Amino acid sequence: MPEPRLMAVITALVLLVGTSAARAAYDVAELRQIEDLILRKDCGALWQYLVENPAIMTGDDALARELRIFVAATERGQLNCFAARPPAPAIVQPAPVVSFATGTVARIEPY
Repeated sequence: MPEPRLMAVITALVLLVGTSAARAAYDVAELRQIEDLILRKDCGALWQYLVENPAIMTGDDALARELRIFVAATERGQLNCFAARPPAPAIVQPAPVVSFATGTVARIEPY
């Protein structure tokens, strides 16, 4: 499930964007695009979308602040992508590195 605070902000803004006298730097289509990327837990695409559309992050409203935090955390590598489970690692069976005692034991004489 996406971060509840971010989803609440986006949902509220989708509902208010048409009625607000002080319109933000984004429209309903952009909010729906952001919501879709969050629901798909596609952090890379969301980061790319925000970097390509920096006007969405301008201003001091709650969504702009959250999106700036998201972009900064992504760029620092500190993001747990909406609590998505990481892909399962490939299981590689261990192999012996060196095989000892493969032949007969022979006594080594000192020089």
